[in-house]
Parts: sequence; C-alpha cells; structure tokens
Amino acid sequence: MSETSDSKQPAIFAITIIFASVSTVLVGLRLYHRVLIKQFYWDDGLICMAWALAVAQAGVFLKFVVLTNQGHYIWNISTPTVDQRVEADKWNMAQQLLYNPILCLVKASALVFLIRLGDQRTLIYWSLHGLWWFNIGHMVSVFFAALTQCLPIHMYWDHYYTDKNINGKVVNPNYECYDMATFSLVTAGLAILTDILILLVPVVMMWNLRMAIRQKFAVGAVLSVGWIVAILGIVRFKVFYDFWYPSGTSTDPAYNVSITLSGIEVNVAIMAACGPALKALVTRCAPHLFGSKSSTRPTTNVYYSREYEMNSGACTTKNSRFITTALRQHDDDGDSQEHIVRDSCSHTDNKSIEAPLTEEPVVPSNSHILRDNEG
Repeated sequence: MSETSDSKQPAIFAITIIFASVSTVLVGLRLYHRVLIKQFYWDDGLICMAWALAVAQAGVFLKFVVLTNQGHYIWNISTPTVDQRVEADKWNMAQQLLYNPILCLVKASALVFLIRLGDQRTLIYWSLHGLWWFNIGHMVSVFFAALTQCLPIHMYWDHYYTDKNINGKVVNPNYECYDMATFSLVTAGLAILTDILILLVPVVMMWNLRMAIRQKFAVGAVLSVGWIVAILGIVRFKVFYDFWYPSGTSTDPAYNVSITLSGIEVNVAIMAACGPALKALVTRCAPHLFGSKSSTRPTTNVYYSREYEMNSGACTTKNSRFITTALRQHDDDGDSQEHIVRDSCSHTDNKSIEAPLTEEPVVPSNSHILRDNEG
C-alpha cells in the first residue's frame, strides 16, 4: 500500500481514543461520587461492566483498523493475502460480539436506576420490568446470533481458505451463513427501538412533577444525552444500509471515519448513563448550580421512604410500604442521584416532609445509613 498524506486513519484513532477516554473519566467520577456517599448499587456495577467491554472494544476496533487499512483510499490499499483476510475477520467477529452487550448493559443500568426510584404506578412498573427482560433477551439472543451467523463458527473467518470463485460467484459447500445484511439491519433497528422505549419511560415519570426551572433544565439536559445515543443509532443504521445496499453516489468505504460510529455510540451511551450520578456530584460540590438549598440553612433530620408516588403532579411518601429508610438532612441535596426526582418534590412543595412511622432507632444527624441495593 502506498502512503498518502491525507490518510484519515489518524482521525479514526483520535476519535476512538477521545470518546473512550471521556467515558472513562465520567465512569471514574461516578465511582468517586459513590465512594463519597458510601453507596454502590447494581446499576453502578452494570455500568462498570459496560465500560470494561467498551475499552476492550476500542482496542479490538483499532486492531481491525490497522489490519484492514481503514482510513486510506481504497485504490491505495493492496490486495490482502488470505491469511490477512482471516486475521481481519477474527477481529471483526470480536467487534460484533462486544458491541451489543455494551449497549444492553448500559440500558440495564439505566433501567435498574429507574426501578430504584420506586414509581409504583402500574404502567411505569410493568413497562420498566418488561423492558428489563426484553433488553436481557435481546442481549443474549443477538450475542449468540452473531456468534453463529456462520456454521461451523470458525468458517466465518476460515472460509477464505476453501472458497472457490465460479463464474464470478463465491462457492463453498463447507459452511452456511445467513443473510448478514438483514441480520445487521434488524439488530441495529432493535437497538434503536429499545433506546427510544427506555428514553420514553423517564419522560412519563417526570411528566406530572412540579419542578423549578433550573431543575427542569438539569433533568432535560440529562435526558437529552440519551436521545443523542438514539440519534447516533439511527445514523449508524443509515451507514449500514448504505454499506450493504450502495447507491451510485456511495463514498469510498475505506476512506471514511463513519466506521467509528459504533464506538462513539457505546461511549456516549455510557456517558449518558453517568448523567444522574454526575448531576448529584455537581450538586454536592456546587449546590447553587441546580437550585439546591443553601448549605447555611438550618438542618432537620427526617426519615423518608425510598418509594415515591408521582400521581397527579404531586410527590408523597408511601407510608404503607418501605423498602428502606434513611436519615437525611434537608440541605444534603447531592448525596444521591435519586434526588433528581426526589429533590424536585421537596423543593417545590411548601409542606414539610413527615417522618413515617418506624421502629428503627434515631441515629445521630452526622451518621449515614448504608442502604441495601434492591435493584
């Protein structure tokens, strides 16, 4: 391959490394916040798993880019040997196996967080749990579908050794593969569908809440990042469609940075999932930014339930059933990402929060109760 001064490969490397680095920093800040408040939930564990796979995917992707000379004009790329094709397809398979589980783990993390908010309205409750199981089923089924798209599995990459070209058509009786174009477009479409469905749930949850303007802006900013992920998924679908069904105006598939879209999508998804925790961290460090109460305000110790009703525009504690109770101070707005919902109630309701009946002993005001994770 002849070298060209206008290769896009450095840009591909830069985009991949930048997005992976930013998501790493945000996950680190999320975990730092968890250390500060001495809480760690299942949604945090799931996002850590997604991040680890995203880092692995970035490494696998960059290896694939080098092997296939992505970023160079296609006419400047020499014809690869059979061994080079086999090696490239092994790394391509690894990319496919990593991509979908990352997104599904991020979605699972978001769903666990929403479930932890404890909205018991029938529509919300069953929507969240239904989406949880649909997401898990989607992750498992697509993983094994990608793994077995050619049978025997190893023929996905080894077929180059036994392929025969007869009348311009590749013929090989040693394996079978299903239509990869249909598979990639269907799975991409399902990913977009689950993105949109999961993003609609918090919109419904927040619809009747009375919030201060700055709080509405904060919640809207957090949710809007999730919609960016859905938009990226749609763009990625279009890129896939153009790849499988090229038109007369299709661009050079090698000399193109659109190959980075999958990596961008998974890392932006991780960033979006870290939004609530980062909002809580920012509120803790800069309480006036999102309209939190002044740190000089006298404190009052209250017990509150971890379950909230959000019917008819009001937020009320459910005294009939408690998952856990915790001692909080009125000015401690940044301790939990759940305050994105809960503080909106306490900040806009002039009524004081009543302490629900509990048999637990009152603990000192500077103590924290480590809440169990029921997610």
